[in-house]
Amino acid sequence: MIVHYITYCIGMGAPANNNANAEAQLSVTITLFSCKSHNHKLYHKRCYLRLAELYFKFITAYININLAWLSLLNLQLLIICNPSIVNPGPNSNTNLNKNFLSVYYQNVQGLVPFTHLSNNHPKLDETKMLELHSFIYNKTPDIIVLNETWLKPVINSNEIIPSNMYNTFRCDRSKETHPFDPSNPKKFRQNGGGVLISVNNSLNITTNRIKIKCKAELLAVEIIMSDNSKIIIVTCYRVGTLSINNADEIICALNTLTRKKSVSKLILVGDLNLKDIDWVNGNGRNNLDNVFLNGFAECGLIQCIKDPTHIKGGILDILLTTS
Repeated sequence: MIVHYITYCIGMGAPANNNANAEAQLSVTITLFSCKSHNHKLYHKRCYLRLAELYFKFITAYININLAWLSLLNLQLLIICNPSIVNPGPNSNTNLNKNFLSVYYQNVQGLVPFTHLSNNHPKLDETKMLELHSFIYNKTPDIIVLNETWLKPVINSNEIIPSNMYNTFRCDRSKETHPFDPSNPKKFRQNGGGVLISVNNSLNITTNRIKIKCKAELLAVEIIMSDNSKIIIVTCYRVGTLSINNADEIICALNTLTRKKSVSKLILVGDLNLKDIDWVNGNGRNNLDNVFLNGFAECGLIQCIKDPTHIKGGILDILLTTS
């Protein structure tokens, strides 16, 4: 009966319907455990060998089943950790002629945990990266603009934004973009800051980073549309404690960009921490606010955001356009 059961379980085939074969299998089992006659020693040995063979096949099948379940579990974990496996995003070979561009902007307040900010090789914040990638794969915006990335050159852009979907430009914090401010030595932070602009590869457009010398965390990308019109996307992050020297650097860079030939529109989006400016009436509370207001007016930039962007009030994140 034991041999009969094992044969059925491991898929060797269901037991025969005729009684003769069933009795033969039953007699093998009985002989295996009760026959002690010298005449049956050879048959006894064969029974043991057959049982050993069936046991080996049973163990092999059991192992294969467990390996199959482990493979399925690994696949499920991979899909959870990397949704691009089941949702790879749009085909990068498709050219889209569009009359408008969707722009996603966010101050992410660090894609690196604050406790790892001073490390030479910091790890990424897994929770924020999962949220960011989920949004990208679900919405696939044309342009992504991020402030306060807290990235360092050792971190590859492909770890942040998939390179098969987006062309990414970065301006990480450095001594050139965030120089030491002698007027506020206690407020200086060597780490942090940083800005990023990513453009969808599937668009029928050409993108180029505009090289501009500016002692501020400012990044500009020129976009040439399918009709050869040019748009400049600019993002800037400014620490609220920086002095007028930093404001002059930003306004000077914007003046240079707005004077470029054949540019139909310039868009500035970012966190400038200008919470005290009354954008509706165009009034500032201090000299620094007025420097920015006058500079934006000279560049022909108009503020589009009128409502507070911070939970405590104030418009910290701005969106300015030339027309």
